[in-house]
Amino acid sequence: MGDRDTEHWLRLNGLPYFVRPDARARHLLPRTAPFLVFAVAIDVLSSFVLEVDIDPDSASVGDWGWALVALALVVAVPVVPSVLAVATARVLRSRTRAKTPVALVALVLYLVVDPLYFGLVAHENPVASVAQNAGVVVAALAATWMGVGALLSWALRAALRQFGALGQLATRALPILMLVVVFAFFARALWEVTGSMSASRLLGVAVFFLVLGLLFTVPIMRRELSALDGGDEATGPPLSRLERFNLAVVMVLAQAFQVAIFAALVCVFLVVLGRLAFSDEVLNLWLGANAGNAEVLGIELPVRTGMLKTAVFLSCVSSLNFLVSVSTAAAYRASFYDPLLDQARSALAVRAAYRDESQAH
Repeated sequence: MGDRDTEHWLRLNGLPYFVRPDARARHLLPRTAPFLVFAVAIDVLSSFVLEVDIDPDSASVGDWGWALVALALVVAVPVVPSVLAVATARVLRSRTRAKTPVALVALVLYLVVDPLYFGLVAHENPVASVAQNAGVVVAALAATWMGVGALLSWALRAALRQFGALGQLATRALPILMLVVVFAFFARALWEVTGSMSASRLLGVAVFFLVLGLLFTVPIMRRELSALDGGDEATGPPLSRLERFNLAVVMVLAQAFQVAIFAALVCVFLVVLGRLAFSDEVLNLWLGANAGNAEVLGIELPVRTGMLKTAVFLSCVSSLNFLVSVSTAAAYRASFYDPLLDQARSALAVRAAYRDESQAH
């Protein structure tokens, strides 16, 4: 395997800092092209959704029918651009000669076509739009050079690959957890507190639980990784601080994505339960002035803002509880840590061969 193939393998496996510093800028624009396609698609699709006028009182659609239409539009905004970005990345990987043309097309679409589209449709200043998009391109190129995309994409894939094992562990933790969460969900005092929270305050609560999760997770990851770097022939020269940081980050991110998926499922479960269990009279009584419906991209959802805030708050609480429960279980180590550590050992062997080949040249 040549240097470029090895560097591609390292990035694909979430280890961009194992690549030599002088090679990190190689094919920088083609590597950024999937993000540019995502940016163009989400700009166009979100502007289209904002123009859609849905009448929740329409008798021809009905309450649940309107809810499904609204949900489909809201879900399509991130999903469709993500699918297009993944398809672009696959084309660039499978067709080497298409890298530069596809990347240039994506760059022109984002820097020229996107501003012109919004100038014609939304009557925005195209010059200002070009300047704003140019700033985004520069930031995207810098993030790609730093390996942010490689870290996030690998961690998300790892979390999804091991989601089945996570589901098995969740069935053990869920009964008691759901009993506590559902009991709290039916407490009026909690609704009054969360319903009065501003979006920034609720975000602060989520960040607080995120920090607590990191304080619990990072020491475990450092302990798991401490035995990997032996500095022998199999692993090559000792890892630098940046390479150690890279290994730790990918493992923390993989677990963070798993917990985030679990939290999202809990949130959806509570929203559905709330829609089924609470009448409008009860919600109006409990929420008072905060009894309005939530809005996403200008679309009014058939979900009270207070209900959504309560569900988000409880999903944060349950995700931290779930993280502590599964991380101390032997079954979770076998299904999560062991495969990641085996992959890390393989990566160290690839790194050793890559460094030997680079020194030979």
